[in-house]
Amino acid sequence: MIWTAASPTSEEPIWTTLTTGFSDPDSFVTVTINRGRAKLSHHEKRRLQMKILIVEDNAVLAKRISDWLAQAHYTVDIAKTGKEADSLIETSSYQAVILDIGLPDENGLSLMQRWRKNGKKEAILILTARSNWTERVEGLNAGADDYLPKPFEFDELKARLSAIIRRKDGRTTDQISVDGFSLNATYRTLTTPDQKEFRLTATEFRLLQCFLRSPDRVFSQDELVETLYNIERCPTRNVVQVYIARLRKIIGGNKIKTLRGQGYFFEKDPTG
Repeated sequence: MIWTAASPTSEEPIWTTLTTGFSDPDSFVTVTINRGRAKLSHHEKRRLQMKILIVEDNAVLAKRISDWLAQAHYTVDIAKTGKEADSLIETSSYQAVILDIGLPDENGLSLMQRWRKNGKKEAILILTARSNWTERVEGLNAGADDYLPKPFEFDELKARLSAIIRRKDGRTTDQISVDGFSLNATYRTLTTPDQKEFRLTATEFRLLQCFLRSPDRVFSQDELVETLYNIERCPTRNVVQVYIARLRKIIGGNKIKTLRGQGYFFEKDPTG
């Protein structure tokens, strides 16, 4: 069984349009999140919105990790077997994978080796038994970016996950800067070249992060929908258009370009 968890941003207004028929996607939550909360605290909002794949056959542990990450503002997909993980990683885009080595249908190390051989570059954090140091060595040699022995505390999981994602992006901090625009992942803020600071919604942040990580790359609407939402919460393309319009109001209409029939891209200053 494959299921997903999405994070809440209950401080944002609810809106609907006749073209989509959806409420604001940022308001989607799982049953594990308290819908009654009126506003998230500053510390609850500061975690980065990213898409994570958990590959773990222990349903209790997988749900616990998913709940933790959802409350920390990650979007999560879960696979219980190597076969399910293969299917998800081939059809979705993830910033990181949390991979248990002991899967029922395949050893996690062989699964990871196959991914690396096929060119998969996602950051991978493997879960190992605390007493088995050979597993940790084998995992790192097979292509893992880091390991976490069981049992573990969520704060350590969160720290290690953030660190391997930064390393994969070639960053040492949680900040991306392009053409004077600085996107801060810790506080989910954008500072413009004229030093104005904006607090972004979760979806605005993920969308702009996608563009700033790969300036001048053209993203189709389907790619952007895939990046922004999990496999069970996938609105129509109109939602992407709404958020593109929001970002243009913040950063100016000349930075995010439209290529008719192809998609959108953030145009980097060639002299920068």
